Amino acid sequence: MPPNSFLLPDTLRNWPWKEPIVNPNYCDVHAESVQWLESFDKLTPGARKALFKGGFDIFCALVYPEASLYNLRSGCDLMHTFFALDDETDDLDGPRAKELCDIALHAVQNPDMSRPEGESVIGEITRQFWQRASANAPQAAQERFVKSWKLYLDSVVQQAQRRSASYLCTLDEYMTARRLNIGCDPSFVLLELSLDLDLPHEVMEHPAMVSVNSDIRDMTILWNPELKATQDLISYKKEVLTDSADYNIITVVMIECKTDLTGAVEWISNRFEELATHFLVTRKDILNHLDSCNSWGDAMDDQVKRYIDGLGQWIRGHDEWTFRSERYFGDHGIEVQEIRRIDIACP
Repeated sequence: MPPNSFLLPDTLRNWPWKEPIVNPNYCDVHAESVQWLESFDKLTPGARKALFKGGFDIFCALVYPEASLYNLRSGCDLMHTFFALDDETDDLDGPRAKELCDIALHAVQNPDMSRPEGESVIGEITRQFWQRASANAPQAAQERFVKSWKLYLDSVVQQAQRRSASYLCTLDEYMTARRLNIGCDPSFVLLELSLDLDLPHEVMEHPAMVSVNSDIRDMTILWNPELKATQDLISYKKEVLTDSADYNIITVVMIECKTDLTGAVEWISNRFEELATHFLVTRKDILNHLDSCNSWGDAMDDQVKRYIDGLGQWIRGHDEWTFRSERYFGDHGIEVQEIRRIDIACP
């Protein structure tokens, strides 16, 4: 390969969830959530353009394929809340990002409380999203969302601090931070809601369940950007061209492992396959135990199986979205999906 090119590995070639599934409610929902976000009339022209190119509505249709119309809308609203928060914090330093994130946390903790006059629009966007999404959510799911939302916001502040200081992370630092600011944990709560599940904390905190969540989260980090921004393997070309690739795992691996672009991509691909294998082994162990005496009861066992399969479909849908949206490859996504080659032109 030329020095400014790399082959995108086909990391899901052996994944049991072979085909993406598009939620049949997509056509009814896809404009609603965008119109809701636009109704606040606070997006910059650049953010508005990125919003439509991002295709967050089709993302939700792919990762929440079984959601009802109501819950699919909630998923879309979450992605657009991520987007709005990212747009507002993108150029902020740590202290100013913390002010905004404190507002977003208070809004989720108090969804029925009116927001103060003159406050950033993020407060009302977040409040409306969670007030609607939590209306029919089981208590345990609500508690998990609030907890994961706080950790996510803390990581957004940390990222702003590091960005303003041009901080280059070690690989361990990078993965630790990204596990929070990728936004997977709040999104996985919406996955529960999309499947109409009511999973108690004792089930979700079981080590095996924590493990499958962790594997899918790390696979998402390695394969594609966080849900609210543009980073990592898929977006490396975009970030190189905009001179913003310092906080990208390819850059981190190249520096820490003292390798070139091809070597970094190979490292990421190998690690992704390790995670995929571990997920499938853990899934098999969980299902085998459910069939034995180590069961939570038939009804709860069925919910556990559906949740784990939902995670499997999540990563398949996530992969498909990267090529269907215009966010990374413009009109050439399907071509890139077929030939797998990424050419990085000179800035």
